[in-house]
Amino acid sequence: MRLSFLEVFRYTRVDSVIHRLDPRAKLVMSTVGAIVSLMFLDIIPLVIILCVLIPLLAAAKSLRRWARSMKGLGALIVFIMVFNTLYSTSPTPFSYSLSLALRLVALMTSFSLFFLTVHPDELSQALIQMHVRFEFAFAMSMAMRYVPTLGQEAYAIMDAQKARGVELDKGNLLRRIRNIVPIIVPLIIVSIRRALSVAESMESRGFGACENRTYMEELHFTRRDWLVVAISLSIAILSICVRVWWGLPAWMLWKFPF
Repeated sequence: MRLSFLEVFRYTRVDSVIHRLDPRAKLVMSTVGAIVSLMFLDIIPLVIILCVLIPLLAAAKSLRRWARSMKGLGALIVFIMVFNTLYSTSPTPFSYSLSLALRLVALMTSFSLFFLTVHPDELSQALIQMHVRFEFAFAMSMAMRYVPTLGQEAYAIMDAQKARGVELDKGNLLRRIRNIVPIIVPLIIVSIRRALSVAESMESRGFGACENRTYMEELHFTRRDWLVVAISLSIAILSICVRVWWGLPAWMLWKFPF
């Protein structure tokens, strides 16, 4: 069992052009990437989207971590392709299945571009400066921190169960599904205990006692951030025009004949 797909939610501290962008600019860029990925269900447009996103990950020096997460997602991608190829009512079931798999990869790549390059504290500060309530911004920041921690806890539980003789990676599909139970139950218990511990810590520090909060640092947009936002919004508007009014050119509608 592999949980390496959770790598896309773990911030990596690297000095890169993408890391130096304002979190709000990266939020717009990643959101546009996800929206455009959902707008099209043809192979070539989705490949073009990936060809745009992957160089951005390379510029962020996070390509290897993204590749590990995609490898962990490989079983789900294969399942989507096989299941839809066998049961799809489309005249070209394989092309349809491949399009769905590419869309999933494009969506994960868009999200990983944001989560791999934005620190949880920066996310919280960006949301606050966007006039989001502090409680909601804090919850988002905590959730962003907790997902990688959840993955580490799951790995620790799996190692502990293997040490006790539980064979997690052997047997048929049904046996492997049943083997998830010895992992899920302890993981839920550990998660509840951690949540209670965090709640007690917040209460002991007087969380919510004062409405007027001050911050050590504030984020500021630069020309580079405005340029990223302008390009992202231009791509979004162009994609909407193509999707709603103009339509894709014939060469972009190519599909496998099966």
